[in-house]
Amino acid sequence: MKLIFSNTIFALVSFFIQNCHSQNGFTIDTRETANGKIRLNSEVNLKFTDWIANIPEDKNLEGKFIVLEFWASWCNPCIEQVSHLNELQSKFSEKNLYFISITDEKTEIVKNVLKRVHFESIVVSDQRKINNFWNGGIKKLILPFTILIDDEGYIKWIGIPSLLREKDIQDLITKKIIPFNLYEREKK
Repeated sequence: MKLIFSNTIFALVSFFIQNCHSQNGFTIDTRETANGKIRLNSEVNLKFTDWIANIPEDKNLEGKFIVLEFWASWCNPCIEQVSHLNELQSKFSEKNLYFISITDEKTEIVKNVLKRVHFESIVVSDQRKINNFWNGGIKKLILPFTILIDDEGYIKWIGIPSLLREKDIQDLITKKIIPFNLYEREKK
């Protein structure tokens, strides 16, 4: 009887935790985390099929610090975080710092979202899914999802936009950032 009760309590707590995370726009499955092959200090080589909005004159991402936000038009928590990211971006004027919002959706879908939601960030799409994030890198992409990439192309921060602070970005630029991975912390 105690074993059945304990298993029931465990199942209810697990269900509650998963649903709370889902309502906030992300889920954490300890068997298959959102970062898959995305690991701290791993190198990224970003490529996009479409540059959709706020396109920079210099599309060369080498030597740039990047705040990379994964989002989708159907993801309400993603849309809700746009104002937070816009606010963060407004605090920085460095030419070598790019805020990029990436989706894998068609350009027409994204443009419809842009009619009702204002993005300050560069908005891009990778419909070919050629980046290591899509191509076998992430088994289960959990949105919204944010990573910080240093000017040498290495991931230094993995998390969700609501946890991203001005200090994290400042530390990235000054190379004082302490590596952070939300999903590794959640598994412990």
